[in-house]
This record gives sequence, C-alpha cells and structure tokens, in this order.
Amino acid sequence: MKFPRRRRWLTAIILSILIPFNFLVGVAGAPAVAAGENLVKNPSLEDGTTDPTCFKRSGWGTAGTWTFAPGRTGGRAVSVAISGYTQGDRKLLQTESAACAPTVTPGQTYEMQVWYKSTAKVMLTMFRHTAQGWSYWGDVKAQVAATDWTLAAADTPVIPDGTDQIVFGLSLAANGTLITDDYSLANKVIAPPPSTGELISNGNLADGTPTPTCFRIAGWGNRQLTPTITSDVPPNSTAGTRSFDISVASYVSGDAKLIQSEPAGCAPAVTPGAQYDLKVDYKSTAAGASGLTLFSHSSTGWKYWTDIKQLPAVAAWTTAQARTPAIPAGVDRIAFGLSISGNGSLRTTNYSMVKYEPASPPPAGTPGLVGSWDVLSTNLPIRAIHSTLLNDGRLLLIAGSGNSGANFTAGTFKAMVWSPTGGAFKEVPVPYDMFCSGHVTLPDGKVLIAGGTAAFPAPTAGPTTFKGSRKSYYFDPADDQFHPLNDMAGAHWYPSLTKLGNGDIWSAGGIDENAKGTVLTEMFSTSAMSWLPQTQVPQTWSYWGTYPHMFLMDDGKMFYTGGHTFGNGLPGTGARLYDWTTATMWDVPGLRQKDMRDQAGSVFIGPAQDQKLMIVGGGNTDGNTPAINLVDIIDFKQAAPQYVPGPDLPGPGKLYVNLINLPDRTVLAADGAQLNRTGNVQTAAIYNPAVNSWTSIDADPVGRNYHSTAILLPDGRVAIMGSNPLDNSFEFRISVYSPPYLFKGTRPTVTAAPDRASYGESIQLGVTGNVTSASLMSPMSATHQTDTNARLVDLPLSGTDAGRTAQIPNNRNLLPPGPYMLTVLTADGIPSVARWVWIS
Repeated sequence: MKFPRRRRWLTAIILSILIPFNFLVGVAGAPAVAAGENLVKNPSLEDGTTDPTCFKRSGWGTAGTWTFAPGRTGGRAVSVAISGYTQGDRKLLQTESAACAPTVTPGQTYEMQVWYKSTAKVMLTMFRHTAQGWSYWGDVKAQVAATDWTLAAADTPVIPDGTDQIVFGLSLAANGTLITDDYSLANKVIAPPPSTGELISNGNLADGTPTPTCFRIAGWGNRQLTPTITSDVPPNSTAGTRSFDISVASYVSGDAKLIQSEPAGCAPAVTPGAQYDLKVDYKSTAAGASGLTLFSHSSTGWKYWTDIKQLPAVAAWTTAQARTPAIPAGVDRIAFGLSISGNGSLRTTNYSMVKYEPASPPPAGTPGLVGSWDVLSTNLPIRAIHSTLLNDGRLLLIAGSGNSGANFTAGTFKAMVWSPTGGAFKEVPVPYDMFCSGHVTLPDGKVLIAGGTAAFPAPTAGPTTFKGSRKSYYFDPADDQFHPLNDMAGAHWYPSLTKLGNGDIWSAGGIDENAKGTVLTEMFSTSAMSWLPQTQVPQTWSYWGTYPHMFLMDDGKMFYTGGHTFGNGLPGTGARLYDWTTATMWDVPGLRQKDMRDQAGSVFIGPAQDQKLMIVGGGNTDGNTPAINLVDIIDFKQAAPQYVPGPDLPGPGKLYVNLINLPDRTVLAADGAQLNRTGNVQTAAIYNPAVNSWTSIDADPVGRNYHSTAILLPDGRVAIMGSNPLDNSFEFRISVYSPPYLFKGTRPTVTAAPDRASYGESIQLGVTGNVTSASLMSPMSATHQTDTNARLVDLPLSGTDAGRTAQIPNNRNLLPPGPYMLTVLTADGIPSVARWVWIS
C-alpha cells in the first residue's frame, strides 16, 4: 500500500484535539491481551511461511529487509530493517481481506496492542474498510525506541458508520530495525461509574491551616502571592465555612489558584466518559476574567487539562458553575479551581463536584433526539440566493436577476424582506443586478452589498464567464431601501466580505469585468462609508478564487479554510493563513483532497475563543466529480496549527453543504448534492464539538443543492431556502428545522439585558432557568454555502438564580462590532430565545 507523505506529520498531540485516546507505553510484564476476545487472527505470528498467515508487508518509499526474529515469549516475531532511508515507511499489518482483517462494529471502541522492539521511533497506524474500499485512517501515537520488549497500546476512535473492518501496525520511517509480536484488538471494556453524591472533601474549607485540608495552591509565573484564610463567606453557607483569599501583587506573568490536592481521598475520582457539575463561590477584584481550570490524572501523572470557562470579576459573592467535558479514557482523577492572572484578589469557597446524571434519552426518532422539520405553506416569491438576518428579526432576501438571463436582459432585479414570525414579504426596489454579490452586516446594522453581475455569458461562452460589477450599495432596515455607495476599486462577481476587528470590511476574490479571476484586494471603511482606493489597501496580487472562505482569527490575521466555489482549490496545500496588513500568506498543511472543496461548508466549531474551524464535504463542479464526505478540523491554539481528520459526515459525500452554528454550541449540516446541481443527498446531521462526533437526524423534506441558503433565526430555529438545479428551475418552498433542544423541556429566558455593551464591560442579566453559560452569535449573511462572519462567542458568566454577570471580551477580533444575538444556555443544553445586543 502507498499512502501520502503527510501521514508522517500527523502526531498524536494533534489527533488528541479530535479524539480522547487512552495511550499506554508499557514494559515487560504488562498483559498482552486487552479484556475481551482478541480479534486478530494469528496474533503471535506463528503460522505461515514467507509471511505470517493473515499478515502482510506494507509501506511505501525506501525498501525494507524482512526476516523472522525470536519472539517475545518464544516462537517467532517479524523484523523489518531500513537503511539508506529517504522517504516512506514500512510496517506489518493484518491482511486487508474479509477473512483476515478484524471485523468491527460502528459505535464501539477497541483497544489495539502491539509488542515491539525498535532502534528508532515508530508510529502506531490504523487503516479502515468501508464500501468504498480500504483507506488510511490515522496515525495514533509515536512510540519511543525500545531495546526491550515494550507494549504499544491505544484505543481506536469510536468506529464510524460504514466501517466494518480495520487493520493496524507499527510504522518504521527511519533507518533502523523494528521487531513486532503479539498483536491484539479487543472491544473496549468501560469501567462502571462511581457512586453519586458530593465528591469534594472539605469543600467549604472548614478544616486545615495555613492551607485548607485536601487543597493546595497551584500556578506559575512571575508574581507575588499572599494567601490567607478568611471568615468572609457567602450568605447561607454552612456552619464552619471559611474562604481562601489569594492576593496578587507585582504581576508580570502566570496565574495562581486553589485546587484539590493529590493525596488519595482529596482530588476526586472520576469515570471515563462521564461528566461532572462543578460549583465554586467566588469574588474577585482582579482585572479581567478568572478561568475555571481543570487538571487530570492518569497513569503518567498529573497534567493541565483545560480551561472550561472564563468568569468576570465581581465584587459580591457569586457562584461559578460549569459542566466538565466527558472525562477522557485513562483519566482516573481530576482537580479544579479558579485562577487569578493579574493584580488583585480572588476569594473562593464552597467547592462542589457532583456526577452529572443525564435524563434518559428520548426514544429514537423523536423530536427530542433528532429535532423536527416543517415545510411552510408560504412559498418564496423570488429566487432568494442571498439571505441576511436583520437586527429586527426579519430576513433580507436578494435575488437580483436570480440566475436568469431573461431577467437580466429585461432589467428585472428583485429583493424582499421577509418576517419569519408574521410570514409577510415586502418587496424592495433593486438598483442593479446583485446576483452573486458579496454581503455582510455592518457595525451599525446596515447590510453592505458589493459587486455582483455586470453581464451574463455570451451564448457561446462557458457557464462561469459572467462579468463582475464594481457597484456597491447598503441596505438600511430603518427604511427598507438600498442606498448607493462609491464603486469598488475593481469589479467582483462572487467576492467574499469579512468584517475586521475595527469594523472595516475586507473583500477579495471573484471574477472581474473581463470574466477573469481578480487579484485585487478591497477595503471598505465603515467610518467613511466608502471603499478605499486600491493604493490604500495592502495587495497580495494573488487570486483567492470565488467566494473564498476567509475567517477573521483572534490575532487579527485571517484564515482561508480551502472552501470556495467552482473547480480546484488554490495551489500548494489549499489552505492559507493570511496577514492582510502586510499582504503576507503562509500555506497551512493537512487539508485532504484540496481540489474537492468546491462548495464545501466551513465554520467555527465551539466558541470562537477555541479558535477551531471545520471544513465539511465538497466536490468539484468543473469536473463534475462525485462529492466527498471528509471532515477536516484545525486548532489554532496549537503551536503548529494544521488540519487533522475529523469524523466523516454521515452518509454519501456532498457539496452545497449548509453548515450552521446552533446556540447550544453544536453545528447543523443539511442538504447538498453529489454532482454539479444534481443528485441531491437528502441527509442531515448535528456535530457536537465536545465529543467530536456526528448524530444523524431526519433530512430536510425538500432536496436542495446550488443556491440554497440556511439562516439561524433568533428563536433557535433554522430557515432553509432555495435550490437551483441543473435545469435552472428554482425551489420556492421554505423548510424550517427545529433542533432537539426545542423539545427537551422549559426554555430559559433572558428577562433583562442592556441594549448595548462595550468591549471588556461586565453586564448584568436577568434570567430564568438553570443557566450555566451565555453567548453572542452574529446574525448570518449567507450565500453559496458561505458566511465567513458567522461565529458564537462565549461570555464568561457568573451568579445564581435570577441575576447573572456576563463579561464582554476585550478582543475586537473575536467579536467585531455590530448587532449580536444574546442567548443563555442551561446545563441540559437548552438555549433561550435570543435578545439583540449591540457591541461597540
């Protein structure tokens, strides 16, 4: 088998972003077989002549020398030696056949084990079989060189739907010798959960001095700490409760926190796969937010796990509460605390941790599990190709000519404003053909429209030889009219518009007035309400493609995901990091099948603070190649960010994928087609970043492909419109999806919130329900499976009962100015109806 070189660079650290593996490196004396039946045939390699029965030599590049060697416990093992290494790898795998390769069950997890000796580092590698054949699945973990027999072991990811067999082995990709023996694959046995009840010892800090019993001070950096036990405690605390104060002075770097200590009986025991509800009462005078930080313990010791929440500074006692992610495999204890990372004081008490016991899941197929679809009785009155949610809850729907040459020739250009709650449509005069323009919500709530169609293709020209327009207008929801602006510096058909942290609008990509790809970068000044001259905008003089998926990152740079419209991806790796201020670009590695990302979906996953993005599916309409269902994910918090494989989108591959951030922090993927404007794939699924997996749901009753759009509504539903198949007909029916969270019980509410908020400001919220988090979501402005400004931003939240304090982030790049939908979320993942808040 030959596999691309990029596999060699996928490390376990990167894969652990996606999948909670349990990695073990053991020594002689560890058990050779995992609990459960060993599914590997001829695991000790004793049968067979030239090669062990049901095993095969595999790899690519530099050849290896294969021999038998003495086995781990007698008998024989297999040795491969490489000299003069230049590229590739060599490995012993189970034979990829129905009779030999281990059979697996979707939804299950398996433990892989291989005993080895090696003079060089090796990699534990997996391959899987589906109806499409065998393919590389992932490099699990690098194993160190070992002179004695050593056990390499790891859990597989959850076996995805459609996978029926896997093979695995250790790869040698350097000069050296690798000997392997005693292969094992067994269904993973999950430990029983611990008993319920309070898991924190001395949570009210009543015992112990100078540090409370079962607690210790942790942290790092350059700062002066003054720790003190105090009698200042929240009202209604139990008798004997004390608090612990950490005061910080001369702060330069680092943090400090009170966490549970390491001795047995102190840091609480946990069960892999379970979640736990945490609470801490606190008050703080430190500038900025405090982090709720988790540490985990495994066989290799204690280590930092994650910050699960940021909390605003508050002068009065309040409660911080959060639910942990699912405990990773191999973790047996955790510790947590609030961190202070600036001058000031942090006072805490009443630490609590209780195992979360989820309610019984709703029956399969019910709305509480898969949501519900409705097709409205009211149809679209126009070919709505561009959709924008306005800050009053209505939708601006733009057709322009609607991809109709006859409409273009007649000068018939249309747009409507639609009220999803009342159902009414209002026609809006359209001054030019806005078909295939770019659009974005400005900081003042107006909608900027840029570019569009200046001419349709000549009868003998190709289908993408439209000519772009320089025109630009803005739509004002106050009067429901388009208003003229100065022209762009160049013409653009299919441009992307991305809002920057200062509120200005970056734009590039598309086709110019000569039906050629434009290399011009544009900038719209929101303060001047005008497009800047070309000489005032840093230029890459590089073609970004049509509707390039360009997202603003938290450091002000931009990331091109590789998603686009029409044909092949960009040269190089297909994805780029881009500093627009210096017109500098860097290739980002790891994107698979870069030339099959035409009309893929791209989106932030989880809060924007996580700086993770996902690209889903795609095809190649120029070649009319069947679409793919690959998912790649990138984490920009890593030292060397690169795409790594995510879980495949369930079902057949598709392009025209509508991806929508939902207020419960999941992602909906709906609609699409296998080929250019034909072969609808009526599947849908919801991605949960917390567990890195998809859940299949019922499909949109209406098949949709090219020119379909999807918009999240303030009430938490999703409106999906349009489709423009190969015969150039148009789908006028409107589908509305109600996600499962609308069927899980009583929704929380936001009873009070300010209309406006500033960066770094702590705002007071009135709420009902068991609220544990809050977020701001940008109003969507989508076309051609592209909304580069869509994001969910977490608001650090504290307090209990009806009064909460939320903190607006300081970073404008995380939260560019403009209107946002404020929602609160319960511990059970039920969001409120959104309330509009202006960030400026």
